[in-house]
Amino acid sequence: MKVLETYFNNHKSAVNRLLETAPVVYTVEPFHELRVELKRFKALFELVAFCSKTFKLKKTFAPFKIIFKKAGKLREIQVVQAILEQQPSFHLIKSYSYRLKKREERERKDFFSIANTRFIKKLKQKYPIIIRFLKKTRSKKTNRYLNKISKEKKKIISKNAFKKKQIHAVRKRLKVYGYNTKIFDLNHQSKLVPEKITLTDMLGEWHDYEMVIHLLKKAVKSKKTISRETKQLEATKKLVLLKSEVLFNKINRTIPYHTLV
Repeated sequence: MKVLETYFNNHKSAVNRLLETAPVVYTVEPFHELRVELKRFKALFELVAFCSKTFKLKKTFAPFKIIFKKAGKLREIQVVQAILEQQPSFHLIKSYSYRLKKREERERKDFFSIANTRFIKKLKQKYPIIIRFLKKTRSKKTNRYLNKISKEKKKIISKNAFKKKQIHAVRKRLKVYGYNTKIFDLNHQSKLVPEKITLTDMLGEWHDYEMVIHLLKKAVKSKKTISRETKQLEATKKLVLLKSEVLFNKINRTIPYHTLV
């Protein structure tokens, strides 16, 4: 199917560009861009797996998953650091911030020890195999897949409220819907209002707060800081937890959800 092939080639080029960027000029944003591109790949592979019984989604995505997870560890630290820097008490937890930065350096080194020339070459060897499946994918089955995820999306956004344990899975499914419908420009209306805050955006922000809370809990339990800073970490955790609760309640008050997707 030509549209799938074109889509994959465009994003394949983006992945190649990001992986071939020199480590010394790799800032925060490229790690985020790389993860987004790999999420698009995974969503596309789900579509192809639906249309072809011989396409192995897990096996195909396996090498991409390695760098996706490595970049994810870095991204998590960067997001946490950015949120902490926004807190009024940030100047009181500089020791913890320093440890985060040292951890980021280790994760960065680990990422580039894997995402090297040899690894990139192995990824590129998989591209022709993926393209062969994309060419064989038929529009009839593709339409069936789009109808399936459209019904799934409607079911998700028709809920009266989310439970916290559901949010991560809901967020991932909405992203799959968004990525795969945009391949066919079915979601073109979102381009007309780029400033609109979507449900996925709100769920993503809530998820970021939860990451901060999780890491601060670990930091407090680790007892690696002096008592004064430990108390401040606990206070910061409570503040972020409050913001998380406010946002969670806002998500569940925002009905109907279809206005935010």
